[in-house]
Amino acid sequence: MEFTHKVISYIRTHQLCKDGAKLIVGVSGGADSVALLHVLHNAGYKCIVAHCNFHLRGVESDTDETFVKDLADKWHIPFFSTSFDTKTFAKENGISIEMAARDLRYAWFSALKQEQNADAIAIAHHLDDSIETFFINLSRGTGLRGLLGIQPKQGCIIRPFLSVSRDEINNYLSTNRLQSRIDLSNFDQLIIRNKIRHSLIPVFESFNPSFRQIMAENFMRLGELNEVANNLIESFRKDAVIDHEGYFSISINKLRNQTNAHYFLFELLKPYNFNDATVNDILHHLDGESGKSFFSSTHRIIKDRNHLLVTSSIAVDNSSYSIPEGTFSINKPINLYLSQPISIETDSIIKNSNVACIDFEKLTLPLKIRRPKEGDVFYPLGMNGKKKLSDFFIDQKFNLLEKENCWLLTSNEQIVWIIGYRLDDRFKIDEKSKKMIKISLSIGIV
Repeated sequence: MEFTHKVISYIRTHQLCKDGAKLIVGVSGGADSVALLHVLHNAGYKCIVAHCNFHLRGVESDTDETFVKDLADKWHIPFFSTSFDTKTFAKENGISIEMAARDLRYAWFSALKQEQNADAIAIAHHLDDSIETFFINLSRGTGLRGLLGIQPKQGCIIRPFLSVSRDEINNYLSTNRLQSRIDLSNFDQLIIRNKIRHSLIPVFESFNPSFRQIMAENFMRLGELNEVANNLIESFRKDAVIDHEGYFSISINKLRNQTNAHYFLFELLKPYNFNDATVNDILHHLDGESGKSFFSSTHRIIKDRNHLLVTSSIAVDNSSYSIPEGTFSINKPINLYLSQPISIETDSIIKNSNVACIDFEKLTLPLKIRRPKEGDVFYPLGMNGKKKLSDFFIDQKFNLLEKENCWLLTSNEQIVWIIGYRLDDRFKIDEKSKKMIKISLSIGIV
């Protein structure tokens, strides 16, 4: 009862789920998951057994599935299973077998939770798993977050066993005469986690028999420290980061003046897969010329004059697009809506940067949309004479990303509209105009 009380107390302390909650319980058939199912079921939680057959151990994988099904039937618990071609999935996605199994498992658990209208997904990670994760992250290099071990709750995933050790779990199984399956791969010391488990942790235990409990306390203290760090990061984010449509910017001056700028920038960029080396490279170039780009596997950073511009790393579309005569809307490269040529009335002319009211008879069809190019000039509405497009961008304080993402509407190679910003004076409606068209970025305005 002491073991069960410890687990239930941990669930309540960390508010993992309510008493009697409906839980998807991941059960592999190993000691940890069998013990978790037994504890939760006997504590009154509405358990649903979920078993994944990854087909990685031949007939043993099928025997595991049969064992778990028989266990669920014996305890009168609903049972669901699924099978995966894990090796093929790993190869097709260029990831390790371990990562493939993890991704497949959690995706199916999530779908099953929704299908069964369950409250959470319970996984049997325990204190030893958390300690092993700590050393794995430490050996690979990590920020503070990587030293926290495994977290008790992540989204709908809960881990009720993080307060108990592997030895406590085995004792619980023995006391309750519970059978479980043995995965011999857990003893393969070519796997880093197993080497930590069987070689490193025993050394620490030889120094201090209470090593596991000390680590549990360390995780608690590190968690508290992480909360303080997160508050500092959030404060800096509010002061130095501006969200824009499709990207965000980080003030270089505020970053440069920040003590421990590396830590703050690393934490801001980590969700976008930028590593420590790239963060160092960015900091090294803060005083360099504008235009340099830095890349992660998913995102891109452009060093502008006063800001770092963070966006997805989708390739810039530099194509040219024709708008056939009679077209009323397009959705590539951007969403535009075009009216029919209409008679001009004073109250029908809209003064809005997202709408271009154009003298139809001054246009040469078909119209085209393209990116700006070097040497572009236009005649800004309301101004006398022409202006370099590059000078217009400077006057408007466009950053490099805004310049890169700008589209131009053209007629016979002449700029008609810097879309969303300024109409060309040559195509404006004047006293001689008879018909006009409206081109808009919003269907509700046309």
